[in-house]
Amino acid sequence: MNFIVAIRCHYCSQPRNPREVLRMTGGAIMCWNCWEWHHKALRMLAGNPPPGCQECGVTFAQLQESAGGGDIRMYLHVKDGIYQVLCRTCSDAYVPKRVDLYGHTAFGHARKLIA
Repeated sequence: MNFIVAIRCHYCSQPRNPREVLRMTGGAIMCWNCWEWHHKALRMLAGNPPPGCQECGVTFAQLQESAGGGDIRMYLHVKDGIYQVLCRTCSDAYVPKRVDLYGHTAFGHARKLIA
């Protein structure tokens, strides 16, 4: 009999092979995919273009093409406890869900997140 064992990543909630996760201090479990994206976001802060949007998977090249070669805006959020790079569409969908983070900030007031 074969048993399939999976561990849920605390950041993306995806089931992962126990060999494909990092056990963090405090008991959190992070898969390699989330760890890699977190470091891609950190490299973005250092001035390197990200490969694309972590949420929807659109590549940076596809974003450039859709923008007609103009400036591409990527948004960095602390999402699920790690830095994540999101395109404008995904960022716009994420921000209203996080009134707890942004509601009482100048950004939140500009976005009219609180009444």
